[in-house]
Amino acid sequence: MAANDKRRYQAGKADARQRSARVSAAGRDIGSIPPPADAARRESCRGNFRLFCETYFPESFPLAWSADHLQAIARIEAAVLRGELFAFAMPRGAGKTTLCEKACLWAMVYGHCRFVLLCGSDQAIAEQTLDSMKAELDHNDVLAEDFPEVCLPIRALAGINNRAPGQTSDGRRTHIEWNANQITLPWIDGAASSGACVRVAGITGRIRGLKHQR
Repeated sequence: MAANDKRRYQAGKADARQRSARVSAAGRDIGSIPPPADAARRESCRGNFRLFCETYFPESFPLAWSADHLQAIARIEAAVLRGELFAFAMPRGAGKTTLCEKACLWAMVYGHCRFVLLCGSDQAIAEQTLDSMKAELDHNDVLAEDFPEVCLPIRALAGINNRAPGQTSDGRRTHIEWNANQITLPWIDGAASSGACVRVAGITGRIRGLKHQR
C-alpha cells in the first residue's frame, strides 16, 4: 500500500471510530430532565408519609387506615425524619411489608435518607420486596410525573440492566445501579435523591458493616 493510501485508510478508520463513539454516546444519553408535573402535590408529601402513600400508591392502600396503621405510619415517619428507633409488631397480612417498601421510596426520593437497608425474613423474600419497589419506580405514572429525576432514567433502561453503567444525562454519568439486591438512584444535578441507595438482605444474612460509597 502506498504511503498516501495508508494515511487515507488510517484517517478513514479514525473517522469511523469517532462516528461510532458519537452514536454510542448519543444512544446512552437520556437528555435533560423535565420539572415535576405537579410541584405542589410533590411538596405536600415531603414531610407526610401517610399522604405520600395515599397520593402515589392508592392501589396499594385501597382500604381505610386502622388505628394500628396510623400508629405504624407515625413511627415510620419519626424514624425516617428524626432517626428515632422503634420495635413495632403487627399481625400477618396487615400490610407491614407494603408500608416498609413505600417508606424506603419516600425516604429516598426526597433525600430524607441516603442509605436504606430493608431486611426480609430471608434473602429471597428481601429480593421480592426490592422487585416491588422497582416496579413502582419503573411503572408508576404518577410517581414518574412528580419525580422525573428519579423515574425517567430508570425507565430509559427499558429493563436492560447492562445499560445502567453507561447512562448519561446531558453528557454526565448518572451512576445508576439496578441489580438484584440494590437500587442506587441516578445522580441528577440539583436532585436531593441523587445517589440515594436501598439495599435488601435476609435477616439471617450478612448485614453488619454494610456501606455504600456515594
